Amino acid sequence: MPETLCTKGENPIHNALRQVSLLQNRWTLSGFSISGLSTYFQIPELDICVDMGECPLSALSINHILLTHSHGDHSRCLMRHNSLRKMMQNPTPAIYYIPDPVYDLAHNMIKAETLFEGVSEERFESPELVRVKPYEYFTLQERKDLDVLAFPVKHSIPAFGYTIFAKKKKLKKEYLNCGQEQIVALKKNGTEITDNIQEPLISFMGDCLGESLWEERHIWNSPVVVCECTFLDTDEEGMARKKGHTHIDHLARILSKVGSCNCEKLVLTHFSMKYSKKHIFEVISEKIPSEFREKTVVFL
Repeated sequence: MPETLCTKGENPIHNALRQVSLLQNRWTLSGFSISGLSTYFQIPELDICVDMGECPLSALSINHILLTHSHGDHSRCLMRHNSLRKMMQNPTPAIYYIPDPVYDLAHNMIKAETLFEGVSEERFESPELVRVKPYEYFTLQERKDLDVLAFPVKHSIPAFGYTIFAKKKKLKKEYLNCGQEQIVALKKNGTEITDNIQEPLISFMGDCLGESLWEERHIWNSPVVVCECTFLDTDEEGMARKKGHTHIDHLARILSKVGSCNCEKLVLTHFSMKYSKKHIFEVISEKIPSEFREKTVVFL
């Protein structure tokens, strides 16, 4: 049966394996995100997935999985990813970065799922889970050139957002006017001539109340910000708060406060599955402040 564009109020037909892609300079953001159904984002060039609500084959080559929270539409395919990589005989174990509040639960869930599939307890091998704590910077295990900042966001359950940084070395100010021979001599003498800097690449907010976009406003230093926008209609702001999600009106108010910033693309995701594409585009076109309108990308 062919897919059709529904009207507002009808149930749209979604396919979590049909990915959306956004090209950003030297890397691509691909994936899918519809509230309650599935959310996962892939950046193959950075060797990163954020969330694993579905596990397409394209995810199997990616070594680092960052989990925002434990709701099933974001987490249910963590074990599937691990199992398929083993089945395909991938020699490198994937690393799963798990928010501290649900770390033990994640381990128990993965073990229970393995036993459910018929593996004996003696043969159970846990995948590599890394406990991630609030406001902790960590370097990706297979990408030493990338750092990640984990930060808590407000949702109906414990949840994290993540900012990805490129690590670079920059010549210290006092050596900017030195010639090549001087630089070589300083290096030979063991002088540290560079500073380590972190350049933000992208921030993922995960599921959160709109106020987290202001409380964690360091995200606006990133050229790309991925932000949920679950609810759109004027009578749904109370529902958004009750369920721990962002409403378009709250987002618009935050964007007006943010004003000028380093954000070049605002990627809106995680819309309720009850909305048609037409309705989503109409509301966003109306509600997003003018200074962000050209930057806004609808992830559909």
